[in-house]
Amino acid sequence: ITLISAFVVCAIPLLASLALAGDHPKTGDHPKAGSGWFDFENCAFCKNLAEDPGLLEHTTWETHQIKNGMMTIMTVEPAYAKSMAKAENAMNELGMKIQSGEINPMTLKMCGHCQSFGMIMMSGKVNMEEVRGDAAIVSLVTSDDAGIVKQLHGIAERNRQEMALMEGDHSGHDHH
Repeated sequence: ITLISAFVVCAIPLLASLALAGDHPKTGDHPKAGSGWFDFENCAFCKNLAEDPGLLEHTTWETHQIKNGMMTIMTVEPAYAKSMAKAENAMNELGMKIQSGEINPMTLKMCGHCQSFGMIMMSGKVNMEEVRGDAAIVSLVTSDDAGIVKQLHGIAERNRQEMALMEGDHSGHDHH
């Protein structure tokens, strides 16, 4: 269950990246996105988020480092809740196939973000908590292991930097 949840949470930061990319839903198509950290065309998990082109334009996302890990905050406009649920279900199904052994995750194409996050989750040293409220979904990914916390902080910072590049802002801050 944790592995499945990890891959769903893994995709949350990509939501904003896709939304910020505007008319360029694929990493390679966006003039400022070529690092491979986010790959909306080829990543087995993230491509599910691009199926409804309007979804990501109506989604906001923030990422923050917290003392023992990272936190994401996502909002989805109510009119797009069904599209988000469909994307989450597709990612859950893929996660279930990985967990059952039907699919070897090493055979999947994943973006740098999903690879990094997935490896941390597979360490077994991560705690996940998700709160689904009326206004937002808050996900906390924490650890008691200082090395894992450092890696989570690195992922949070890289997400912020990559999003800033996609927006044309090099400050590293999230914008909506």
